Amino acid sequence: MSSLVQYSDSEGEDSDDRDVTSVDCDPRKRKQSPLSQNSVGNVKKIRSSEVLPLPDTIKSLFSNGDKHLDNPEEHEGRTRSFEHLEGNWATHISVPYDPDERMRELIEELLLCLRPLDFKPMKELHLSLSRTVAIRHHWIKPLTDSLQNRFRPLQRTCCEFSSVKLYTNDEKTRTFISLAVSAPGSILQDYTKVVDECFQEYNLPKYYKDPSFHISIGWCLHDVIPEINKETLQKLQEILDVTLEENTDLKLFTVEKIICKTGNKQFLIELSKGYG
Repeated sequence: MSSLVQYSDSEGEDSDDRDVTSVDCDPRKRKQSPLSQNSVGNVKKIRSSEVLPLPDTIKSLFSNGDKHLDNPEEHEGRTRSFEHLEGNWATHISVPYDPDERMRELIEELLLCLRPLDFKPMKELHLSLSRTVAIRHHWIKPLTDSLQNRFRPLQRTCCEFSSVKLYTNDEKTRTFISLAVSAPGSILQDYTKVVDECFQEYNLPKYYKDPSFHISIGWCLHDVIPEINKETLQKLQEILDVTLEENTDLKLFTVEKIICKTGNKQFLIELSKGYG
């Protein structure tokens, strides 16, 4: 399996174990006068009764009670759907979609229609085949190998855009404007079934029971669906219909590969050459 994003492991810095100061207090190793013997005794008393405090930087190395603090301001106000845990990798399976200039113009027009609501364009477009789940690092290779083996026999397909849909995430913290997607037969359900079976090996949650396949094109903070009236929804659908009538090829897109994104890595999974 080829990785679309490669990166090397971070190299550890060389440790420096030299002492900052070295004091030899063994009287057998040097000639001492009565005065120096008393001085040594005083030094030992001081050291046994006074303990110098550790610097905060050293204390933090052994602190295991601190949690990762997620700052929504660094992510345009978005919050995590599950708590960040050290060693967990956020993982998602999807079909990538690369929009051309006409689709970008359509997205911009749809988002403008939703003003004054502050909908922002999605940075990457994809058709989801799984929920976002957290996996351990040592699961990555066996999981991606399992996905590769199970997807390999499945055929490619051609999807079609049909309508504008609005969704919220499970936590009701974001609203999404999306384009509904359909495909011949049950091929998309077959894709999600493969993912569910692979996830089941690691006790990961399955996809939705009756999934509504779509590509999200924009998002807004909070659940704002009640603020979008019927007239606006009709206008959104009209914009989509007119654009697709004028650009019939824009209505369709092919599914030739699956992407497994885990952390900052992406793995490409090729489908069979035939079309279903």
